[in-house]
Amino acid sequence: MTTKLLVAGAYFLFLCIRGILLWVVIPIAFCAWLMMLLLRPMFRKPYLPIGKLVGWADLNLRAAIAQALLRPLGYRIRFTPWADLHHVKHRVNWADPW
Repeated sequence: MTTKLLVAGAYFLFLCIRGILLWVVIPIAFCAWLMMLLLRPMFRKPYLPIGKLVGWADLNLRAAIAQALLRPLGYRIRFTPWADLHHVKHRVNWADPW
């Protein structure tokens, strides 16, 4: 009983921290996307949709928070490497920061 309560509390704390940090991560990801958009022609890189970059940032935010909160409970979320950015299908929902 106490283990389930501890896991539920950790998940609730995980969602609260993620919601707050998304208010910081999404604007940073947007600024990074703008920089990449401006530098793309100079380095001859393909176009990167903003949804993929924000999704990648959210996946890595979730992994970082999970390393601190959920790993001691036996749960582990992998980080998404930069090389896999074009394969990201995760999108941040408008209700996630709340």
